Amino acid sequence: MGTHSLTFFPIGNADTTLIKLSNGQNVLIDYAHMRCYDKEDKRIDLPTAMDKQVISDFDVVCFTHADEDHICRFSEYFYLDHAAAYQGDDRKKIKELWVPANVLVETNVDGDARILRQEARYRLKNKYGIRVFSRPKKLKDWCDCQDDICFDDIKHLIVDAGTLVPGFTVAGNGVEFFAHSPFASDNLDIDRNNESIVIQATFNDRCSTKLLLGSDVDHDAWTDIVKITKYYHNEERLRWDIFHISHHSSYTAIGPNKGEEETEPNPEVKWLIEDMGNQRGRIVSPSWEIIPIDSVQPPHRQAANYYKRITKSKNGIYHVTMEHPDKNKPDELTLEIDQFNCMSLKIKETSNAAFAFGAPTPRAGYHG
Repeated sequence: MGTHSLTFFPIGNADTTLIKLSNGQNVLIDYAHMRCYDKEDKRIDLPTAMDKQVISDFDVVCFTHADEDHICRFSEYFYLDHAAAYQGDDRKKIKELWVPANVLVETNVDGDARILRQEARYRLKNKYGIRVFSRPKKLKDWCDCQDDICFDDIKHLIVDAGTLVPGFTVAGNGVEFFAHSPFASDNLDIDRNNESIVIQATFNDRCSTKLLLGSDVDHDAWTDIVKITKYYHNEERLRWDIFHISHHSSYTAIGPNKGEEETEPNPEVKWLIEDMGNQRGRIVSPSWEIIPIDSVQPPHRQAANYYKRITKSKNGIYHVTMEHPDKNKPDELTLEIDQFNCMSLKIKETSNAAFAFGAPTPRAGYHG
């Protein structure tokens, strides 16, 4: 098994994570081109950075939900099948699109959210190139109202929480993806954040390295995820070596109160972060730099203080995308996952600063 890489991009309070597998496959989790082209804007030019990383098309593009900070200007970059206006030789194609069910059924949307909805509906109706996460009642109700789609005909394209995503295996691809969220629900309301896609990626086999991608779920959603995972005795599916935390270091992903100096986690989040994180693990905050004063919007210094304390106790690192490698000139954060045998498994960190991390033991990804 060769080297896999994970790249997190400095785009402010927004999410884009590129997974490049050793077999050449490219998996993208969210795409948000946030830079405004002001010379003072330190956010990366995402399409330029992406083109340097990915020469071919994408095997998977997953949009965890349809908020702007996860889909901004995606329709300018990707080749979309549903309309000629979004097609051209200079656009990257998507072999398989992953979306939560609410992307398909949400009404009164515009801009990129509407374009994403139309692309997802087109692919679902034609039964190709899509995975829909969760089967809530509102999805079946929507299908029942369509003349050209039958729910029973598209059930094989649905990924239920608590299952592996079809099409990827550790043996065949070097990675498997386990879906934690969203859940099936009879609730007809739309809650984009708490119905977003949360997955665990497990790389390599005997000495696996685990990535937990938290999207924008809050502490209540994490509570449900933890309780359900424990109920089914699937605790290993919440273990992590690298944790892409939820909602840009917002205190709401940890507990109900911001706190004075440090956010106190609710019991389930405490277990998730403190007990399920491996030694020398990494926490990645896709966010603006942490400022030492209170702020209404994330990142919140109190949440950052909690994450910093926990990673320090594990001899790990708390990364902030807009602070890496330097807050005055942030750049891509790339973690390489290498496995020749159990004892040489390592995670290396590379950037324009070109530095490496870690001795052979103890190390992230090695569990004895």
